[in-house]
Amino acid sequence: MMADSKKDKNEKRDLNIGSNVSLNGLVTAVFDNMVHVQIGAKIVTVQMKDLYSGLNQTLLKN
Repeated sequence: MMADSKKDKNEKRDLNIGSNVSLNGLVTAVFDNMVHVQIGAKIVTVQMKDLYSGLNQTLLKN
């Protein structure tokens, strides 16, 4: 039965290439247009424009 419940959890994932995801992280540094975000034990570098690409209004002036 334990194997069946594990299989059910895997079938419910609807994540495909191009899907939007949301993660919580701690901003550790900001340099020019690059933001360093700590998620768990990893630090990810993201361009500022990519953080706001899904919003309807522009938060940064070009």
